Amino acid sequence: MSNECLLPTAETRRYPDRVLTDRHGFHQWLIGLEGVVELEAGGRGAHVDAGRLITISSGNEHHYLAPGHNRTLVLDLPVAWCEAAGLGDVTSCRLPSTVRADVSALVDARPDVLARRLHALLEMGRTTHTEPRLRLLRLLPEIEADLAAPWRVRDWAVRCHMAEAAFARRFRALTGASPHAWLIERRLQRACTLMQDAHRPLTEIAQACGFHDSAHFSRAFRARHALSPREWRQCHQSAD
Repeated sequence: MSNECLLPTAETRRYPDRVLTDRHGFHQWLIGLEGVVELEAGGRGAHVDAGRLITISSGNEHHYLAPGHNRTLVLDLPVAWCEAAGLGDVTSCRLPSTVRADVSALVDARPDVLARRLHALLEMGRTTHTEPRLRLLRLLPEIEADLAAPWRVRDWAVRCHMAEAAFARRFRALTGASPHAWLIERRLQRACTLMQDAHRPLTEIAQACGFHDSAHFSRAFRARHALSPREWRQCHQSAD
């Protein structure tokens, strides 16, 4: 086993057409650029082809063979450095096209910068498209079904297992609006529907839609429609 490296290193390698065996005291990331490298680690085989990231943990014996032309970006990452940098476990995966483009642009960057950036891109890809997004998609119908509830953005973030700032960014990416603006818009849409009933008091409608009082409802409604709720109702009744 080779000695533990002290700082991250990165280089582009071409592996030979013969079986080689290695084991080292640092983590290693292999990112396929061209061709294919056949790899076996822990009794499991993998193809390091273009756009694929394969991780090899420290101390894990592995064997590799490249049957033809190949080019692989190899990052050697000290265990202690990974822990200090907050780089958790990275799972072998096919890199999304956007990540592959960023990696190509960063090949000549300092190894530590490349490793941090790649890790951040992978984390971003995971959190953007998997569980947090699904939690958000499940949460929205619950909110719309009970607009009278005293909803708070920080409570939504907790239910999605996210920090409030990260939740707000994800929410805007999904809906095109901030959480507060989205909620006000949904409440006003519901109010317009309820106001079709000419006999229903505006105070009751305000409460049913989650506004603190009639004054709060009137301000929000006028800001959106340039009319007070009473004026809006009169105009729509006249149109009918």
